[in-house]
Amino acid sequence: MNKKLLLVDDDVEIISLLKELLELENFSVEVAHNGAEALTKFDNSVDLILLDIMMPDINGLSVLTQLRTKYTVPIILLTAKDNELDKVIGLELGADDYIIKPFNDRELIARIRAILRRKYWDISPSQQDESAPVEYNVDGLKVNVRQQAVYFDSKYIDLTGTEFQILLRLLEEPGNIISRDTLSESVLGKEFLPFARSIDVHVSNLRKKLPSRKDGLPWIKTLRSKGYLFVIDKELM
Repeated sequence: MNKKLLLVDDDVEIISLLKELLELENFSVEVAHNGAEALTKFDNSVDLILLDIMMPDINGLSVLTQLRTKYTVPIILLTAKDNELDKVIGLELGADDYIIKPFNDRELIARIRAILRRKYWDISPSQQDESAPVEYNVDGLKVNVRQQAVYFDSKYIDLTGTEFQILLRLLEEPGNIISRDTLSESVLGKEFLPFARSIDVHVSNLRKKLPSRKDGLPWIKTLRSKGYLFVIDKELM
């Protein structure tokens, strides 16, 4: 079944070209020309949203904020400005990624497919690693890989797809340093660039959502200029 995308942009010409491109890539595309229309047209059948930031009336960041109060649907922000503040705010509000207009068509498709691949149902049985754990349990934190669900003391923790994949990637090698470059390529599907803050903001959001550990240790440790690691004992601090 084709994945359904919601494309939100007030530029009629861009939205027409993008719709044609995405449909050629076998995506089902729903279009909204402003923020209010996007909120009306969104439902649980949408697999990913491409959301322009600069729109009249209700801008993309406001739409993002409203959606994130209830939904974890993957969202890629489209922005015409190489504005670091817009990008950081968008990521802090829960966007999974961003791409700057004008962008390369192949890059956009690659970003979309990288995010959609995070969903378990995109993985065929032949691609699944039978030796990989189905569930991780650490000090009250339970991460179910197949359900893409996280619980702490049986209480559900609402993570975005990107936050879940970062946590899972760190859990796959507990106690080992995972570089920002590795996280960017394996989770975001793009090369890590110096001074880019995407991974750092996602990790920061993840930390805020994870409850305090019972043993008093942090879940994730930052190693300056090296990356991150999932803490498993006091010797790692």
